[in-house]
Amino acid sequence: MNKNTIGIIEIVVATLIWGSLGVMVRNIDMEPFSIVAYRSLIALPIMLILFRKKRDNLKKNYKLLLLASIAITMAWSSHFYAFKLTTIANTVVLLYTGPIYVAILSPLVLKEVREKKANICLVLSIFGIFLMYNQGLGDELNDRGLMLGAISGILFAFVIMATKKLSKDYSSITIVTMQLFISTIILSPALFVEQQVVMENIMLLVILGLVHTAIAEFLFIDGLIKVSTQKASTISYIEPASAIIYAVILLNEIPEGLEIIGISLIATANIILNLNLEDMKKIIKK
Repeated sequence: MNKNTIGIIEIVVATLIWGSLGVMVRNIDMEPFSIVAYRSLIALPIMLILFRKKRDNLKKNYKLLLLASIAITMAWSSHFYAFKLTTIANTVVLLYTGPIYVAILSPLVLKEVREKKANICLVLSIFGIFLMYNQGLGDELNDRGLMLGAISGILFAFVIMATKKLSKDYSSITIVTMQLFISTIILSPALFVEQQVVMENIMLLVILGLVHTAIAEFLFIDGLIKVSTQKASTISYIEPASAIIYAVILLNEIPEGLEIIGISLIATANIILNLNLEDMKKIIKK
């Protein structure tokens, strides 16, 4: 088995693991801040072991590294709150609006050339979000969940752009380790708030920290080394697809009505964003 194939398998496994995050969070009877805090704390020791081998100089661009770590802490927290308040399908799809914001903002922030299709993708995703907000549920909690899901997408976009800049100075393992370290510090008060229910949820918290964070992050990072970034980003869309399938099978949570149309529009926007013109021509010819 060649390196490219191994890399693809690693990324597929990582995304399938992340796809089950929503089901995991729903089954942990704790506040999202506490869940994120324990997730970071449990995963941190493993990432610190990997980090020691890298020995990166943390002074190179520490301000942006700190800012990105704070942003991802907020992104994880809003993402987990959304899981508790709205459907898993809504939550994961709204998170994946992040790459679309990146495509729009990267010319300003990263001085990259903006592709015309990015504007089309933004229009599709905004219309998709609008439909999801107006699906006729009339549920205040659902609306709050959708808002937090949208916020997680925006924060995720910032993290993506910050990581692109940070990757010039730091390895992926260093970036992830610092994110977990800062997240643990910021959310440390949450570790003491729900101590009475920690033991009731300890097994799920350990799985979340070790499997969904440390192992999945390692597999994804190791896979990125072996395959192209474009291929990895395309494969990563297995995560929202698998999340919706897990929710349907395990929670009987089936998207319906305008929600399906909204999700489809955002998914279409992401497909357009990731497919280049040559790929589209090949698909049309087939």
